[in-house]
Amino acid sequence: MSEEIHDPRKQIPAYIKVFGLLLLLAIINVAASYLPLGGGNIGIVLLVAGAQAILALGILMHFFTEKKTVHQLMGLAIASVVALLVIFLCCYADQLNFVR
Repeated sequence: MSEEIHDPRKQIPAYIKVFGLLLLLAIINVAASYLPLGGGNIGIVLLVAGAQAILALGILMHFFTEKKTVHQLMGLAIASVVALLVIFLCCYADQLNFVR
């Protein structure tokens, strides 16, 4: 296999954009904690944290340019987070007597 040489200077604009998005998502996380949603804040925070994790893993750790196996593992991790979020929402809805 041939080794590709990557120029890190070409990645600087992407890193700056990711930094801005991560900063914006952090502000959204803090703002969501002040919303009067009861336990619903946890769901919002989990969604925002998932988006932050995807940005950090995919761009900063170069997982988007990895092989198919890594993409499958990322998909499994995302599916696990979604499953946990669904379980949380079901438990929250049950606590509020929405589901019988």
